[in-house]
Amino acid sequence: MIKLKEKLEGVKDMYFIFSDVHGCIEEMNELLTHWNPEKETLVYLGDAVDRGPDSLGVVQRLYELKKQYRNKVVVLKGNHDSDFVQWVYSGDMAGFLLSEDIKTTVRSFYKNDLEKHRKDSRSQKAAYIKHNFKEEISFLNHLPLFHETEHCIFVHAGIDLNKEDWRDDGENTFLWIRKEFYFYKKKAPKKVFFGHTATSFLGKADNDIWISEEEDKIGIDGACFFGGQLNGVKLDEQGNIIEKIAIKRKE
Repeated sequence: MIKLKEKLEGVKDMYFIFSDVHGCIEEMNELLTHWNPEKETLVYLGDAVDRGPDSLGVVQRLYELKKQYRNKVVVLKGNHDSDFVQWVYSGDMAGFLLSEDIKTTVRSFYKNDLEKHRKDSRSQKAAYIKHNFKEEISFLNHLPLFHETEHCIFVHAGIDLNKEDWRDDGENTFLWIRKEFYFYKKKAPKKVFFGHTATSFLGKADNDIWISEEEDKIGIDGACFFGGQLNGVKLDEQGNIIEKIAIKRKE
């Protein structure tokens, strides 16, 4: 591991990035103890909700960090965040996966009224969340799809490298793209840091971060919920990796 203190001299801007917490708040809180808000901009690459035990807690922690540190914190939208918000506003579960993980997500918003959670219908659950957690849902709904610096692009899933200008693409690409991005041979215009696809699917059996041959695409989703790890990566202003932190999934 490259130690941060070895490369601090001469560095103007630094970043601490992580992604795909999926309700695993205990792991996220431990990872955040490694973030230095005085020297690093925190960049979260999306998918706060779904699967893990406390999606609400994760959303609220990110929301509070954004309010407290403003431009020193960047929170991006993930596909699971987008689907969840769409369900809350519409009450229609058609676009939201019906699984035990989703039930856990919704239950986290009822932590103080589990009896009501048991009785409410799906549409009533959506209405309850929309009414009682307006700020949190609005926060998720208005998250940006990407963040760009002089040398880096931060995004949840990836970008379309066939586009003359990748910024002109729609929400679907930024939230959902997979092989068409990370296995595409064309080099990205800047280093692209993304989550969404677990690095184990990219050949990293140890859930470590994945770096493409051209070193232009860097995947950081360590599949924390699925027994992997929550990866945190410290970068300098050029997008060079200074340090990696891995928080193993708690039992």
